[in-house]
Amino acid sequence: MEKQRTVAFILKRVDCNDGVASHCESLIRSLKAVGWKVVLITGAVHCDEGSVRRLEALKDLSEEWVILDDLKPLIPALNHITRINELVKKHQICLFHAHGYTMLVLARILKITTGVNCVATFHPSLHGDNPTSLKEANLRPQIIKYLIFLNLFAPRAFIALSSDIEKFLMKDLGFNKTKVRKILPGIDPQYFRPPTLEERQQVREKFGFKEQDLVCSLVGRLNWNKGHDILIDAVRKARNAAPEISLKGLFVGSGAQEEQIKKYAFANKDDYCSFIFLGYVDDLKEVYWASDIFTLPSRLEGFALVVAEAMYCGTVPIRTPGGGALDQIQEGKTGYTVPFDDAEALSKAIQKLANQDFRLQMGKQCAEYASSAFDGELMIEKTVALYYECSGMKTK
Repeated sequence: MEKQRTVAFILKRVDCNDGVASHCESLIRSLKAVGWKVVLITGAVHCDEGSVRRLEALKDLSEEWVILDDLKPLIPALNHITRINELVKKHQICLFHAHGYTMLVLARILKITTGVNCVATFHPSLHGDNPTSLKEANLRPQIIKYLIFLNLFAPRAFIALSSDIEKFLMKDLGFNKTKVRKILPGIDPQYFRPPTLEERQQVREKFGFKEQDLVCSLVGRLNWNKGHDILIDAVRKARNAAPEISLKGLFVGSGAQEEQIKKYAFANKDDYCSFIFLGYVDDLKEVYWASDIFTLPSRLEGFALVVAEAMYCGTVPIRTPGGGALDQIQEGKTGYTVPFDDAEALSKAIQKLANQDFRLQMGKQCAEYASSAFDGELMIEKTVALYYECSGMKTK
C-alpha cells in the first residue's frame, strides 16, 4: 500500500510544560496546515494542572496518540515494536521523526521491521536538582558517548535547531553537512507580535504592575537548570545598586523545584515586593507584552524558543550563551548575552536597559530581526522538504 503524507513523532516521554512539547505542538500545527498528518508515539506523559491545555492541544492535533507507559527505548519490548508496526500499516506512515537521540535505537529496529526511515531532532538539555552541580564545566558534552551512539544509530538526517547544535554535530561529532540540516524553529506572527499601547497597559494592570515598574520575566520550567537563582541574585544586586529602579522579577512556569526556588526567592521581606510567581500560563504573549526585559540565565539550552517569542513581541532579551544564542542575539542590537552563573553581569545588563528610550529602540530591532530569522513558513518549508527527501516520496 502506498504511504501517505503521515509522519510519526517518537519521544521517550512528554513533559507538557517543557520546550520540547512546545516545539512539537507548534510543528504539528504547522504540518497539519500544509496537509501532513502526525501520529504521536511516546513513553509516559507528565502533565500538571497548568499544562493541561498543551496536553489537549497535542491530542487534538495528532491523528492518534499511542502512549507506551513502560517504554524502554534502548531495549524496546517486542509488544511495543509490534504495536508500532501496526500503526505504520494503519496510518500508512512514511517517516519517523525522533525527538531525542535515545529514540534512535527503536528507530533503527523499526527501519528493519517496516522499511520506514527516520529523521531526528537533536534536543540536548540537562535538568538538575542542585544549582551547585550545574556549573559550566559539568555541562560539556560527553563527546565519546555521543560519537559511539550516534554513529551506530544515525538517522537519515539530523535536524539541528540552532547553529550551536549544527556545529556540535558537524565539528565535534564529524557528521557530513549533507547529514545535518539547520532548521530554526518558527514563530507564529499572528499570535506573537508587539502589543499596542492599550494592550500593554491592559496586561500590565492584569498582572498588577505599575507604570514605573521595570519588569524582568523568566519563562521556563521551575528547575535550577534555567537559572532562576541567577535572576533572583541579579535583581537583588540591582535593587541595592540602583534603588531608584522599581524592579520586578516575574517567573512563569511550573516544575519539580518550585518550592525550593520560591524559598530561595523569598529570603527576606524586601523579596516579597520584588518577585512574582505566576505558575504555568497559557497565553504567553501577555507575559511578553507585560515585560520590559526577558531574561534566560539558563545553564544549558537546545534553542530557547521563549527568547524568540519574546523578541517577536518586541521584548529585549538577556540570556546566557547556550544553544540558540548565536541565532538570537546580535550583541547590543537585539539583546545581550551574559556569562553563565554571573548574577553581577546580568544585573548590570538589566540596569543598562532601564533607560526606556534605549530599551524601546532595541525592542523594535528585536521584533524586526525575529520576523525574518524565525519565519514559521520557512521552518515548515524546510521540514517538509526534508521529509520528502528522507521518505523517498514524491513532492505533491
